[in-house]
This record gives sequence, C-alpha cells and structure tokens, in this order.
Amino acid sequence: MSGSDDPLICLCARVPESKIVATIRAGHRDAAAVRDETGAGSGCGDCVVEVEDLIAWTDSATRA
Repeated sequence: MSGSDDPLICLCARVPESKIVATIRAGHRDAAAVRDETGAGSGCGDCVVEVEDLIAWTDSATRA
C-alpha cells in the first residue's frame, strides 16, 4: 500500500494503518501493546483513539 491507500495513523512516529493492523493481528490487542510494538501513540498521543478504533475494527472483522 502507498499514499492514501495506507494512511499514516501516527504522524509522530510515521506509523501507517497497515502496520498497526498487522500488529493487532499478531496478537497485540490493546493500545499500549501496539504502542510498544510500533511506536504509535508514543509521541503526542493524538492517534490513540484511532489505534483503539482499529483494534475494535480488526477484532470485529476477525470474528465475522
């Protein structure tokens, strides 16, 4: 993915959506675990809500 196909979720650490989703699918199921693995949310913290939303979306998509 590139450009708008893979938006940056965390601007501070430059973490794209695809990396966060892959991290969640690898078993990191809360924002702190995703932060520790990817760096997303470790700067200003503005993306933490988006990370939590991706966790919820990924979990629901996995169960469907």
